Amino acid sequence: MPNKKGGKKFKKGKKQSFHAKAMIYKDPKEDQEYGKVIRAMGNGRFDIQCFDGKNRIGILAGNMRKKVWVNKDDIILFSKWEFTTEDNKCSIIHKYDLDESRKLQRDGEFPDFITLDEENDFTTDDMIQFDYGDKESSSSEEEEEEEEEEEKKDEIDLDDI
Repeated sequence: MPNKKGGKKFKKGKKQSFHAKAMIYKDPKEDQEYGKVIRAMGNGRFDIQCFDGKNRIGILAGNMRKKVWVNKDDIILFSKWEFTTEDNKCSIIHKYDLDESRKLQRDGEFPDFITLDEENDFTTDDMIQFDYGDKESSSSEEEEEEEEEEEKKDEIDLDDI
């Protein structure tokens, strides 16, 4: 039967399924922890600020390579390496979306000193505040009277011509 919808590879396209992803939480039995990517070092290696207070080198798990792109400031789940004597390397096993990381923070999974970069970097000192003119202030009433007088003068000048 011929393909009536499109090109040669139309039927081989991705099947879209709309199901909610299950949240993946850390498992203390598996020695897992949350962290934030500080910088990418190349070849699937990342510098990670761990939420337990240490900085580690995280290596992207093989099943995530070329499928999940990890960038700076991403929240990740990593598993510590048990087979080494050093405690400075780990495997990155999951990357959280922005919505997932907000949900984790609301659930109290992150320490209090961790702030996500979703907040604005603006401070109130740099912000310009506008006064939209309260009618109750006396200075605005005086200004309105002056403007009305100037308009009357302009009207008189036009009539004289």
